[in-house]
Amino acid sequence: MLRIKVEATSANVCVGFDVLGIALGLTNEFTFERKNDFSFVGFDDEFSTKESNLVYESYKYVFDYAKEEIIPVEIGFKGDIPVSRGLGSSSSLIVAGIFAANYYLGNKYSKRELFDIATILEGHPDNVAPAIYGGLVASYKKENKYYPNLYPIHKDLKFSVIIPEECVSTQMARGVLPKVLPYKDIVWNMSRIVNIPRAFLDGDIPLLKDLFSDRLHEPYRSKLIKDYDTIKALIKDDDVAFAISGSGSTMLMVSKNLDFIPKLRNKGFKVLTLNVGSGVFVEDYNER
Repeated sequence: MLRIKVEATSANVCVGFDVLGIALGLTNEFTFERKNDFSFVGFDDEFSTKESNLVYESYKYVFDYAKEEIIPVEIGFKGDIPVSRGLGSSSSLIVAGIFAANYYLGNKYSKRELFDIATILEGHPDNVAPAIYGGLVASYKKENKYYPNLYPIHKDLKFSVIIPEECVSTQMARGVLPKVLPYKDIVWNMSRIVNIPRAFLDGDIPLLKDLFSDRLHEPYRSKLIKDYDTIKALIKDDDVAFAISGSGSTMLMVSKNLDFIPKLRNKGFKVLTLNVGSGVFVEDYNER
């Protein structure tokens, strides 16, 4: 039996639209066991068939990619990452599927090669990169291939999230974005994203607060999140950098202390503080 744990991811990290992502310690856990046919345990009924299960689709893709006969398994699932909340739930399914397939193929592919496969399946790197590598990752594209770069995070930084009940689908979040942007807004974001790695390395919250000021997607997506303006206003005077996680509806807060949390909880908001994720974890039960 094989066990794989994949962590939640917060894409964009405010100004890093489709480029930056960070892994957070909220986990989906998967098990894989060889069987005579495929079966699915722990999934909602709507995701319990080959046609509807993204873990299976990703698993099968790697066998097809390797031109090898697929090995049937029972896929088990136990999840803490909420769906359609901007925390990379679909990316966790893709990563689990491809790493499981690679295991049954005798670890044919390196982590770097699996990252390439994951970006093909996901279409972009900002969630799958931190899900695979952990920490803060920035990716760029060259000749239809993505290249990930990992950046250190100061040990004193704390990451908190508010996860609303309301979902925001990726399709909806993409749909509200304008087709054309002025140069001044692009330059605004470029001047901030270039300084993000240094702010995370130094744990510089005042700098992060200045840098967490997006003009490419948050002004449009914030309108899809009911309490965005309320929460932002409540903590505007605190030492907290605030952003939408991915495409929403989750909101991400970066700080060095948690003094701001009681005022949010007093207003009825549920705040969850998470560790920085360390990347995908693969364990062979047979070796225990």
